[in-house]
Amino acid sequence: MRPAYAITSLGLNIFWRLRPAGLRVSRSRELTDAHEQSTDEALTLRALIKRFPFWVEGRYRLAEESLASNDIATAYAEAQALQTLSPHSSHDKGRALFVLGRCYLRRGDGGAALTLLTEAAQLLPQNYLLQEEMSAALALEGNKAKALSVLKEIPEDKISAEGKAALRWLSATNQP
Repeated sequence: MRPAYAITSLGLNIFWRLRPAGLRVSRSRELTDAHEQSTDEALTLRALIKRFPFWVEGRYRLAEESLASNDIATAYAEAQALQTLSPHSSHDKGRALFVLGRCYLRRGDGGAALTLLTEAAQLLPQNYLLQEEMSAALALEGNKAKALSVLKEIPEDKISAEGKAALRWLSATNQP
């Protein structure tokens, strides 16, 4: 990695955490819609990424923001960019595959999602959200028994509310 790139990337990560109030959504302003706050964050990230296109963390954050606001096209594009920017077997590559898998899952393509999420799981062990998404892809593909076993592997204190609901549903549908 070039030193200038490392300094720029590190500086941007620090800047993002400590960014001035002008670049943040004002806490005093009443937001009637959570989407508006997400959109402001995404617009700020887009502006910074346009200026610093090699900022990996910013692209990952934009992909996550886009998934949260159901902007699958942007999340997909950012995940593709992350794959290009990341080394082959790195944590960033795993996160890129994870975002891509989630994009395919949101589009209803369980097979492609499962392939990407399985590859991401090798690079991101102990990622419980990844395991939940793998379970959803398995359920979408019709393999509810395997989906249930994947969810049961997650410690109870680490599973999300959606994961708990899926666990109850899969448990009820897999009973004889």
